[in-house]
Amino acid sequence: MCAALVVMASGIEQAAADSDIAFSFAECAGRFSAEMEHAWLLNDPAANAFEQDRASFVSLTDASLAPGQGRAILSHRIEVKLAHAALLQQSSFGTRPDRATMARRVADQHLSTCRTLLLGS
Repeated sequence: MCAALVVMASGIEQAAADSDIAFSFAECAGRFSAEMEHAWLLNDPAANAFEQDRASFVSLTDASLAPGQGRAILSHRIEVKLAHAALLQQSSFGTRPDRATMARRVADQHLSTCRTLLLGS
């Protein structure tokens, strides 16, 4: 019986870890979606690179989804995308240079964190 509890507990821990990684991948997909759309808005050629990173994270998110988790993951991805888009809007169109600089710095830190999740980055 004790062995069964250990196996069950490790299964629960694995499910939680899978869920956490799916949410992390979804966050990054949302961030790169916001970057891609912002680059389109500004006619920035970096949009193609953002689109490739976004596609990588969408694939990783899909691969790490647990059954029944799709709606929560999509909702989280959209929320993060909107928050990241707000940072980008502040950085490009804000009227306070100090806030614009800080917003770009925070957005870049988030992207850097995401890129560490990709092999070869």
